[in-house]
Amino acid sequence: MRQKYTIRVADIEMNVISEESPEAVEALVGLVDRKMREIISSSKNCSKTEAALLCALDYCSEKIKIQRRIKSIESKLALAEAQIEELEMENEDLRKQVPGSFGI
Repeated sequence: MRQKYTIRVADIEMNVISEESPEAVEALVGLVDRKMREIISSSKNCSKTEAALLCALDYCSEKIKIQRRIKSIESKLALAEAQIEELEMENEDLRKQVPGSFGI
């Protein structure tokens, strides 16, 4: 169910609507708030807007890295599944060639 939340990130208050639980929203707000405060404190000339943009860029960069990693893992999984299928067929052929073998 969609809920309206009043959140505060880096002393900026805003209203958001989310289907997430209050705990999930709180965790997300805490994460973004900490990241923005970290960026602001590490550079005295960094505005809150710049910190928000850097935070968004960092998030997008991590998301792209994770998507690439997932794609790589999915490719490896597909290859492993094909190899398993090939080995199962080879195993079945070998069972047929051995006299007196029982299907186990």
